[in-house]
Amino acid sequence: MTQPKKTSRPSNLLPIRESQAHLERPMTGFGLWRLGFRPFYLGGAFFSAIAILLWLRALFGHTGTVNDINPLYWHAHEMVFGFALAVIAGFLLTASNNWTAILPAAGLPLAVLFVLWAAARFAMVTDHLILAATCDISFSAMLVALLFRVLFLARLWKNFTLLGLVMLMGALNGWFYLILLEEVPISPLYPIELALLVIMQLLIIMGGRVIPMFTQNGVMGINVWKPQLIVTLTPLVTVVGIAGWLLAPPRLAFLLCSVAASVNFIRWLGWKPWRCLKQPMVWVLQLGYLWIPMTFLCMGLQSMGFVSRSLPMHALAVGAMGLIISGMITRTAMGHTGRPISASPIETTLFSLIAISGISRACAAIPLFQTPDITPVLLMLSATTWALGFALYVYRYTPWLFRPRLDGKPG
Repeated sequence: MTQPKKTSRPSNLLPIRESQAHLERPMTGFGLWRLGFRPFYLGGAFFSAIAILLWLRALFGHTGTVNDINPLYWHAHEMVFGFALAVIAGFLLTASNNWTAILPAAGLPLAVLFVLWAAARFAMVTDHLILAATCDISFSAMLVALLFRVLFLARLWKNFTLLGLVMLMGALNGWFYLILLEEVPISPLYPIELALLVIMQLLIIMGGRVIPMFTQNGVMGINVWKPQLIVTLTPLVTVVGIAGWLLAPPRLAFLLCSVAASVNFIRWLGWKPWRCLKQPMVWVLQLGYLWIPMTFLCMGLQSMGFVSRSLPMHALAVGAMGLIISGMITRTAMGHTGRPISASPIETTLFSLIAISGISRACAAIPLFQTPDITPVLLMLSATTWALGFALYVYRYTPWLFRPRLDGKPG
């Protein structure tokens, strides 16, 4: 067996290389299957724009739009296990290549992995649950196998934490299908909510490492504040807050969620977000992370019965996840196609649309705005701005992702 090329171990869990673009040597050929971010970022963005519009039609009573599955279950499942997991797959297949100098998947294996993901999305929308379950579980198993191979060969044991999160996502997805197919007396929303909370932990781990770095690199003269106590404490407090919300009595749950919100907010303030307002590639990530303490605050309020469960779930899914994903899939696509990391008006508009989507969807779950006149407007605004934002990504990045890197490097 060929020994993997030895590389220096990364000092943090999720390093992202900022590309130094050299635009003088454009490449020709087909680039979609060269690295994992290419098909999965593009496919995830395209799918999320279409899926949210289908959900909007179903929400307002148009039949035959989705399938015979409860439209709420379909919508929640596809935005988490369809959209979000596709982006996670693209990110990890790309980042693991950086960590190890071993290519996890390219060419035919990457195409097969993508087809499994896409087939599951088509099967869900056409009401072929067994086929959807088979493709989705096969997709998760193949993704885990590809990541395990490169991490094992490179002996990067610390990064197996991420592999465990992917495995947990796959298990929760399998549980969702089991509930639907076997009519288990548990709400299918429960494994979806748990998967969202797994994603929250991933965002906290990832965000705590890359957002300060991107802020430091992107804002001249800034020195972010990262005391070791906060760095160590935040993931632990987050787990306790999540566990409290799921298991503790209301008052204790409120207390634990409030502590988690406070610690994450203090961490965010240390990154000096007010210095980032002129840097869209930075403020989109900063604003996305702000939604995490806001989510914990909403979780605490929900535990006391002041708001519905919809509010914290959409604050997390549309606010935090939507903004951080939009910031990461633009930044990494620029860097890994050999382009400078710089926001054009298209990126700024994209980020603004997703921000509006998050605010309007959260407002739609607040009792003050839940009236027959206001709620439908807020839901339509949120869905439309989300779809337009990711449609802009597809428009802007499709030519880049189909072509090889501008600087002639692999990937």
